[in-house]
Amino acid sequence: MKDINSGKELVDKIKSFTKNYDFELIASREKSELTRFAESYIHQNVAETDLNLTVKIVNEDRIGAVQMNSIDEPAISENIEKAIEVTRITPKLDYHYRLLTPQSYKMKSKYSKDTANFSPLNRAQLVKQLIKEVNKRWYEVAGAFKTEESTLLVANSEGVFAFDRGTKVDFNCVITRDNSTAHASFVDSDINNFSINKITDELLETALKNVEQIEINPGVYTVILSPEAVAEILNYTGYTAFNGKMIMENKSFVTSNRGKKIFPETITVSDDPFDKLSLPLPFDLVGYPREKIYLIKDGVVKDGVYDHLTALKYNKKCTGNTLSPEHASFGALPFNLVMKEGDSSVEEMISSTKKGIYVSRFHYVNILNPMSVQLTGMTRDGTFLIENGKLGRAIKNMRFNASVVDILKAVDMISKERQTKEGFIGSTVAPYLRSNNFIFSSKTSF
Repeated sequence: MKDINSGKELVDKIKSFTKNYDFELIASREKSELTRFAESYIHQNVAETDLNLTVKIVNEDRIGAVQMNSIDEPAISENIEKAIEVTRITPKLDYHYRLLTPQSYKMKSKYSKDTANFSPLNRAQLVKQLIKEVNKRWYEVAGAFKTEESTLLVANSEGVFAFDRGTKVDFNCVITRDNSTAHASFVDSDINNFSINKITDELLETALKNVEQIEINPGVYTVILSPEAVAEILNYTGYTAFNGKMIMENKSFVTSNRGKKIFPETITVSDDPFDKLSLPLPFDLVGYPREKIYLIKDGVVKDGVYDHLTALKYNKKCTGNTLSPEHASFGALPFNLVMKEGDSSVEEMISSTKKGIYVSRFHYVNILNPMSVQLTGMTRDGTFLIENGKLGRAIKNMRFNASVVDILKAVDMISKERQTKEGFIGSTVAPYLRSNNFIFSSKTSF
């Protein structure tokens, strides 16, 4: 399934085996190449091409689904027969299941030939350059560098046919010397946007400051969160608060706050595949076209995102956020979380802070209370005290216990700069934030 024509051939093949039952299919092909490195040397280089085909049979509101990694006719025939058998014994849905009708799509995923053709030697050369520079400062490097090319096909017996192709670069690493560490990550579709020199400079700048950490007492602090940290809390907020199924089941703060202005006017969060920094997904996994959905607009809570099943069950509009059948019971997730930029520079945010903490990154985050999006976790790889408008001493990592709702309510500065980070599904675009209500609950020993 390398191109649109082979995709059409696959759909015709599925039709020939479904015995006039309604069906939906998801076919994906991913070619990925990965270079791993640790202790300042490359220790693994792997390449994988993976094909996955999911076929869902619909029989009078009974659904059976099968997955396979072969598109040979015998495999397809055998597995579809199993799916048909499942529909004869599985309970009926408590609502009428309708297939999507043919749609038009406004965008495509970003694709780069240079990314698709980037070789193991190319990756090794960049990693070697990074290792050489940080070794000069006696730091060790560990991380992973992946490039991938993917195709996705979604189709059904009503005539939906959605085909897309994209590329991705995913790089992350940590440098370490004793207890001094720094972390960097990069995600994009185009390898030409990747700068190993910029990554190296950022790592060393943070690591060389992150030495001789001091202890501070737990408490409520003003914090400046990096885009990496902001993306982390936004991802968990999308996972819980803006999941349409959880909203309809009264398990989200959105349920009782739709239409209410509970955040500052500067806070706007959307699921936006059209943002220039997003890595867009043009359709969801039943073929709904993706669109921009406001989750919070000018401080006002709008709504969440809805998958096909939840939309049918609760008479809502699907927003193009349907997951694969094996995750259908979960509900929906934002595919392209985006937070609107502000009008401040990072330097202005720091210089106007009398006392606070700068957080480079969060680690080991878990959900304590989904209703308030209360999270716990630890800081990592560079946490610094801000005193009298200056970024000062490194501090030992702190455990936090904070509600994202409360954090966002107390935001008073947002940066112009935004960065693209990894999301739970697609990408997350996040700025720097300053919030005056962040609870550090305890110290750590490192």
